[in-house]
Amino acid sequence: LYTQFGEDVLPNDILLGLKRLGFLYVHDQAYTSEISSFATELYIRENREKKDAPFPLISPLCPVVIKLIAYRFPSLLKHILPLATPREIVTREAKKRVAEKYGRKPEEIKLLHITPCQAIADSVMEGASRKGPRQDKAVGINAIYEPLHRSIQEIDDDKVLHHSGGIGLGWGMSGGEVAALDRNCLAVSGLHETIQYLEKIEMGLLQDLDYVEFRVCGVGCLGGPFAVTDKYRAKHTLQKLISIFGVERRIKYKYVIDLYNKGWFFSDKEPRSQEIKPPQLSSSEISRGIERQNRVEEIFRLLSRKECGACGAPDCRTFAEDVVDGDTTLENCVFLKKKER
Repeated sequence: LYTQFGEDVLPNDILLGLKRLGFLYVHDQAYTSEISSFATELYIRENREKKDAPFPLISPLCPVVIKLIAYRFPSLLKHILPLATPREIVTREAKKRVAEKYGRKPEEIKLLHITPCQAIADSVMEGASRKGPRQDKAVGINAIYEPLHRSIQEIDDDKVLHHSGGIGLGWGMSGGEVAALDRNCLAVSGLHETIQYLEKIEMGLLQDLDYVEFRVCGVGCLGGPFAVTDKYRAKHTLQKLISIFGVERRIKYKYVIDLYNKGWFFSDKEPRSQEIKPPQLSSSEISRGIERQNRVEEIFRLLSRKECGACGAPDCRTFAEDVVDGDTTLENCVFLKKKER
């Protein structure tokens, strides 16, 4: 959200704009991300030398990656960091704190999550059927952008609501989560790259790494479908914000350590292996899926695999899938045209 209004609009302006729209309370999730980074380091330090500890650990942040692991790489579920995500922490704590502050009952507080991501919006809706603290609704940035933009222009308040530094802000960008960790880490973005590196971890490779951040969107959450601003402009704005707010942690270390030792950061949800169940497919659906995959492989072998992108697809395998799905034709591959000549 902080990247959608240009580098001249600061995070505090956006939070004040939200308050002006009528929200009782707004939370700077980037600050929660910042303390979560330190909690992740504490967990790695505590478990790195334990026998049979599953390393590398995998970031739990991207819901698409978590579902991908559950469906296709279930043996890697134990690698997922067992700490709650910043969004889960905010969900758990916000209603309780707001209810106490304003003298309301927790069930009277409605929690809205603003997101650039369809998958996160879906996970919020899926969570509506679970017991315990939950977000009541998710709304895309594009749905709230116009009224929020007008509200920002009319701000007449100088209250400070933004408390995070560049470390917390950086989580929205691919590589931002691991940039905050003083450990041996790797950031992987893009669906095909994610699958490739999950396969490597499944084969027992990369055990020298402490942590891997996976993001299905190429530039991270900045590229989500509900974002308004071009993802590269958003990335530029975020880099500017990180430069402005710096990369020093703005947290009280002893306070975070105490919270960690009390179990505050650990997820109180069911084990992720039980949380996500693979879909039940009929034999005909399985057959069609296998047939489609075989056809994709046939077309992929015909291609140059130069990953030039001239066809409009991000890579040759995606182009092959698009051909099979009827979204394009082989004639759009410039290298196949050259062969025909």
